[in-house]
Amino acid sequence: MKLIPVWAGNFHCDGGALFGVIPKKLWSKVYPADENNFTKLALRCLLVDLGEKKILIETGIGNHFSEKHLQNNGVENENSIDFLLKSSYHLAENITDVFFTHLHWDHCTGAVRNNNGKLEEVFPNAKYWCSQSQWDHAKISNAREKAAYHKEVLDFLAHTGKLNLVEKEGELFPNIDVRFFDGHTPCQMIPFIRFEGKTIVYMADLIPTVANIPLLWLAAYDLYPVKAMEEKEIFLEEAAKNGYILFFEHDYYTECATVLKTEKGFVEKEKFDWFERP
Repeated sequence: MKLIPVWAGNFHCDGGALFGVIPKKLWSKVYPADENNFTKLALRCLLVDLGEKKILIETGIGNHFSEKHLQNNGVENENSIDFLLKSSYHLAENITDVFFTHLHWDHCTGAVRNNNGKLEEVFPNAKYWCSQSQWDHAKISNAREKAAYHKEVLDFLAHTGKLNLVEKEGELFPNIDVRFFDGHTPCQMIPFIRFEGKTIVYMADLIPTVANIPLLWLAAYDLYPVKAMEEKEIFLEEAAKNGYILFFEHDYYTECATVLKTEKGFVEKEKFDWFERP
């Protein structure tokens, strides 16, 4: 197994959205914002190379959005994911599986490209994986979350005939287990990767940045914040006890961290980039 981070660009969100009810006086000490209160976020995918099977976790955003949308969300350096894969000596044609933690625009729309108004698969030989409940929810989501889904892209993926909807937790690929978390959005599917005697957890929006590790530092984007807090506490207990490596999709400044439980709560134990891991 090889694990290869793939950076698919940056975007931003309001600091109050990223940290919810936590005052700016506290969060700005650990995660900076610009003069407009925007915090910079990454679009960090992960390629899991198992030899014959090559699994890409998340795909970035693609080329589907208006200039206004890109500006409002601070999107920059949004290189296409197939170009980025080539820079790591991989080809989009060789990807066998594309894994979506959930279906919000910043996680899955890069799997499809818009070629002069015609939608095309970026990964023509890949199967797509998403949880059944998240897929069902995307079609009936409430007004608060509806804008996070790109209907045309999702409809296109459905009609490829290669969409696989996961109904149960457990091993999905060799040494990759999946678990469902409902606080951010129903049935966010998080991969737990067994690698060289350690467990690497791709965090997606379960814990967006290392600064979100403290239990109450929840993003305002979570649909069900109390549920998100309960799930997060159970996960952090497990992560601290077992020495999990948290791999962050959205933290602009930190790729990975481990977790420590103290008398005051959960904190990061060590921060590092994947290629400089201990």
